[in-house]
Amino acid sequence: MIKKPSLYVCSTTSFCGKSTVCLGLALNFEQKGYKVGYFKPIGWEMSRGINGEKIDEDAQLLAKVLNVDLPIDLISPVILSERFLEESSKIDPEEYMMTVLQAYEKASKDVDLMIIEGPQAIGVGTSIGLDAITLVKKFEAQVLKIASIENDTTIDRIIWNNKTHDIINKQCLGIILNLIPKTDIERIKGFAIPTLQRNNINVLGLIPENIEMKAPTVREVCERTNATILTRKDKLDSLIEDFLVGAMTPESALTYFRRSLRKAVITGGDRTDIQLAALQTDTTVLILTGNIYPDIRVIARAEKVEVPILLVPYDTYTTVRNIEFLTGRIRPNDNKKIELAKKLVNIHVEWEKILEHMMAKNI
Repeated sequence: MIKKPSLYVCSTTSFCGKSTVCLGLALNFEQKGYKVGYFKPIGWEMSRGINGEKIDEDAQLLAKVLNVDLPIDLISPVILSERFLEESSKIDPEEYMMTVLQAYEKASKDVDLMIIEGPQAIGVGTSIGLDAITLVKKFEAQVLKIASIENDTTIDRIIWNNKTHDIINKQCLGIILNLIPKTDIERIKGFAIPTLQRNNINVLGLIPENIEMKAPTVREVCERTNATILTRKDKLDSLIEDFLVGAMTPESALTYFRRSLRKAVITGGDRTDIQLAALQTDTTVLILTGNIYPDIRVIARAEKVEVPILLVPYDTYTTVRNIEFLTGRIRPNDNKKIELAKKLVNIHVEWEKILEHMMAKNI
């Protein structure tokens, strides 16, 4: 297998914006004149194609933005879903590894360097022989870790991870802390980063949370849920900063809804009381489930306060599952978010140092 300068990007916490960081790094590397390849050995099923094939939408995004002219099954050769054990039990782990290595050979053929994106969490793939330790050794890759900080125990988990993955950590350049609330940045700089550095963990970036990057639009929700738009089609590009499910009593609804701004409220189409309560607060969109058309009073109120109403054919649980992947997601045609990903990495990450270390290995 031809060896190329490569960076294996893995996450120590789930939903920490790993794909966005990969995209930002790749675009900045390209700006330096390098042809960047992209590979995701283990993808995760987010949707299905027209022929029923599993699709990892993050891999699809990066392949398109980076103009990787290869079939998606070479860019992400193994795609798992929540219940993958039945399928994987019929396949020899060596077959998985052969599939990955053959795909990587083709994906890395005509590029200067490779960005290899790990799965949603660092341990995923262990049961099928595609754990991060094995893959890092096979690819001879440098390692970059990404984490978001939920609370102080995240720092302990990062340090524990560093102590228990010796092989990965010998190749590890450092960690990027991502999606950090702006109110926590000074505290992270004052306490978390020095703690990590005392434990020999190099912090290569601290990216603040960005609402424009994180929040999906009403239009994206509409497309994801196959919704019918009942009101205010002119407001589909409004950002949604929070999702709430309206399943409480009418008495407690107002108090509950007032705690959140610029939100989407998901509730049954027959819950007129909940819908009207939501429209008395800062609501971006009302998502009505079960294909039940709302009361005319709700339509009138929504028009008046300029809130779109989306009518979806699913129950509330299914609707929530359909939109759970939207937060922080970038679509291939979303040039604004793509450029923002590049800018955030350019400003907040020591990406030139990462690039220098990658290329120095091959000198």
